[in-house]
Amino acid sequence: MKKILLILICMLLSGCSNYRELNNLAAIISVGVDKGKEDGYRVTFQVVNPGQLTKTGGNSPGLPLINYPIEGETLNDAYRKSSAYIPREIITSHLSLLIIGEEQAREGIFPLLDAFERAKQTRSSVLVFISRGMTAEEVLEVVEPIESNPSKSIISTTENNKNMYGIGDLIPIYELVSMFSSEGKAPIITGISHSKPKEGVSQSQNLEKMTPAVIEVDGIGLFKDDRLVRWLDGELARTARMILSESKSTTFPFSCSQIDSGSNNEKLTLTTQDSNSTLITKVSKSEISLRIDVSLPAFISDYNCNMDLEDPKTIERIEKTLEDEVKSQINQVMEIVQKEQTDVLGFGEQLSKTDPKYWEKHKKEWDELFSKASFLININSKISNTGMRTNTFEMK
Repeated sequence: MKKILLILICMLLSGCSNYRELNNLAAIISVGVDKGKEDGYRVTFQVVNPGQLTKTGGNSPGLPLINYPIEGETLNDAYRKSSAYIPREIITSHLSLLIIGEEQAREGIFPLLDAFERAKQTRSSVLVFISRGMTAEEVLEVVEPIESNPSKSIISTTENNKNMYGIGDLIPIYELVSMFSSEGKAPIITGISHSKPKEGVSQSQNLEKMTPAVIEVDGIGLFKDDRLVRWLDGELARTARMILSESKSTTFPFSCSQIDSGSNNEKLTLTTQDSNSTLITKVSKSEISLRIDVSLPAFISDYNCNMDLEDPKTIERIEKTLEDEVKSQINQVMEIVQKEQTDVLGFGEQLSKTDPKYWEKHKKEWDELFSKASFLININSKISNTGMRTNTFEMK
């Protein structure tokens, strides 16, 4: 009984050794890493402002987050130096986001991942993004009206995009480290930017604008080893995710005349759901052949054509048009990744499992072998339904 009473007293009193007041802590929730002015890094530590997150402090001046940009020779050096600027005890247990500046990403990201992996407080589930066309510090400067927390805005926007169009993806540090530790697959990392606020507009004013500066999912970065080598945008970025079976749903708009030359010039839209791809790598007489098989379930979500959807031949023509378009886009993606000699799709990883002897002998030259390999693409599209109606209603 005495032990229980002692525990209750300790919980109620502020003098317990492991008890810390929120107002005495500086919780870092996001970190942006850019190339430093000299050889090191410029690290932006985004810290929660507790006064803005409480009911009593909600009316106090200031934003809910504060950015502290610090120059350091290494990531940990910058973290330690931040103590000269941050007036509270620093904790990183709530860190959820790492944004690496594009310039730094082109020079290499492995040292950063290594530093995060070694940190005691930091979780390896921290998500990684690349800032595009601007610094990581600039990305973390945007505070939106809907999501005043930039890290939450970036994560939520990326999740929405992944589910509805298929470009963005959430990649934690431990997954990237696993890619670097394994063989035969280079990383793809989501790019992030924002529509810059007009000159002279403060962040507090941005919260009051009808069309504020907002976070944007901005393509995907292709990596060779640990260096960013190229961006893919729009349809090709989406198609790369589709090859990786990471595209939950996306849309393909077509002109009606693409389906049938005798049709009108209106539009139709096909929406895919749960597409799935299989990658096969084969070696025959020292010749490498790559194969991509894509299963593409779809339904008609917009339709303004003067073709009869009750006619099976119409559905067949629509399916064939979708297959041809996806095949063309996959061809373009393959040409790009082979030109860059970076196997971000994982053909080498597949080969290491099916032919480990060949892989062990040739893995050091795989990027060059991959760039010269022939490839075959098979697309199987199936339209499951036409929505809530068949043919378009007729206007009187």
